[in-house]
Amino acid sequence: MNRLTFLQTLVGTAALGLTGATPRLSATLEPLPTWPLPDLKKAMLGPVMIRSVELLKTQNRMLLVVTAEDGAKGITQCNDRMPNLTSLLKGLVLPHFVGKDARDLPQLVDNAYRLNSNYKYAGMPLWNCIGSVEIATWDLLGQLTRKPVYALLGKPVRTEYDVYISDFYRGGEPPEKVVDRLAEKLAATGANGIKIKVGGRMLNTPEDDRRTRQFVPLVRKKLGDAAIIYADGNGSFSPKEGIETGKFLESYGVAIFEEPCSFEDEEGMRSVNQALSKIMLAGGEQDSSLYRFERLSRTGVYDLYQPDLYYNGGILRTLQVSRIVGQYGKQFAPHTPKADPLIAPFWQVAALAPNLYGLQEFVYNPGDNPASWYSPDIRVNNGKMAIPDTPGLGIRYDDGIWKGAERIV
Repeated sequence: MNRLTFLQTLVGTAALGLTGATPRLSATLEPLPTWPLPDLKKAMLGPVMIRSVELLKTQNRMLLVVTAEDGAKGITQCNDRMPNLTSLLKGLVLPHFVGKDARDLPQLVDNAYRLNSNYKYAGMPLWNCIGSVEIATWDLLGQLTRKPVYALLGKPVRTEYDVYISDFYRGGEPPEKVVDRLAEKLAATGANGIKIKVGGRMLNTPEDDRRTRQFVPLVRKKLGDAAIIYADGNGSFSPKEGIETGKFLESYGVAIFEEPCSFEDEEGMRSVNQALSKIMLAGGEQDSSLYRFERLSRTGVYDLYQPDLYYNGGILRTLQVSRIVGQYGKQFAPHTPKADPLIAPFWQVAALAPNLYGLQEFVYNPGDNPASWYSPDIRVNNGKMAIPDTPGLGIRYDDGIWKGAERIV
C-alpha cells in the first residue's frame, strides 16, 4: 500500500467510525463545471485595446469606466465596498487590464487573480475589485457589438422575472407602521412577495427575538395567506436558535430563510437545514470561492445559492456558480438588493441562468423620483422586471455627469 492509498484509507476509516456513512471522494477531484466561454474574437475581428480604467466619483457614487483606444467606454456603478478597496484596485487589479485586449476578458480575469501572487489576497475584497472591472468591460464589449451582454454569453431563457420587495426594518419604529408600508409597496408595484429581516444582524438579543416573534405574525396577518414571504437572518442565530426560529417561520408559511447562522459556520447551517422541512435555506452572498460553492452545494448546506455579482468576481463567475450548484439540483438567485445601475449585471445573468429560482430582489421607495443622470428608469410593472435588450449592460449615462467628476483611481 503506497502512502497516498494509506492516507485515503485512514481518512475513510475515520469517517466511517464517526458517521457510519460510506466514504465518498470529493467531487472537487473533477474539474468544476464552467459556463461556456464566448468566442469574443469571432464577434469582434479587431483588437479592443483598453486604454484606461478609471474610478470616478459623481452623483455621490463611484463609477468605474473602462475606455478603449478608440474612446468607446464601458461603465458600471460600484457598490458601497469599493471606497475601502481602492488600493487593491489600483495596485493589484488594474495592471492586468490596462493595455490589454478586452476580447481576452476571461483570461484577464484569471490573470488578475493568479499572477503576481494576487491569489494571496483572495476573498471578497480582491474579487469585488476584479468583478467591477469585469462588469464594466462586458459593458464596453456590448456597446461595441451593439448587443446586450447576455447575447455575448449565450441564448437567453427569459426576458423578465418576478420580484419581491426588500424591507430592512430591525426596530426603531412601530411594527404596525412597517407592515402598512409593506402593503403599500406591494400595491404600488404589483408584486406579491417581500423579504423581511429577522434577528439583529450577526447577533440575536432578547429584544431582537421579541421583535421577530411580534413582526412575522403581523406581516402574515396584514398581507394575507397568498403573499410570499422570505426572511433574512444575516447570520444572527446560533444553530439552535436558527432551528427554533426556522420552525417559527415555517409555522407562518415563510418560504425562504436566508443566512440564519454565520456564513462561515457550514456545519451549523447544515444542521439548521436538516432540521427544517418546509422552508428553503438560502445563502452564499458572502462567498467568493468557486470551490466553496461546490462544497456547500454538494454537502447540502443550502437549497438556494445567492452569489453577489460584484463580491464573486463578475458576470462570468456568477454564471459559473449557476452551473456548479445546478449539477447538484440546487437553485440559484444572485444577491442584488438594488434599484439603480447596480442591478444591470444581474439582468444579464437572469436572462441566461436556467436554474434562477423564485422571486428576485428589488428595493422600492415610493418617494423616489426617476433619476436624471441615467436611463432607463428602473421600475417594476405588475410585479415583474423586464430585462432590457439594449447594448451592453442596458444603462445609459447622461454626458453631463462627467463634468467635474472626481478621479479616485
